[in-house]
Amino acid sequence: MARPFPLSDANLIRSILAQKPSNTKHIAIHTLAGADAFALTVPKKLAKRAIDRNRIKRLMRESCRHNLLGLDGQLVVLRLRKKIGESSSGKLREQERRQIKAQLFNRANPSK
Repeated sequence: MARPFPLSDANLIRSILAQKPSNTKHIAIHTLAGADAFALTVPKKLAKRAIDRNRIKRLMRESCRHNLLGLDGQLVVLRLRKKIGESSSGKLREQERRQIKAQLFNRANPSK
């Protein structure tokens, strides 16, 4: 199976985002039929610190790289949908990081 590649076409990403997402507590996953490709969005409004945005994007990329989301011929956009660090001065704490990672990995392996 080919490795998924990152999307960079803004119009294509907008059309994927127009699709109804499957939601978890922190992550929305928008999909559309097509090649194995992905895009990530982590808005500054939801994760104020760059270090937190980058860490979340690394987790998202890892799940796509290992094909944990079961891309199988789909265009996927992963989007952060819940504000990070509401109880910790806007900082991503270990508990939230573990929750996000579990949501990405459990979405990929629902039998576990």
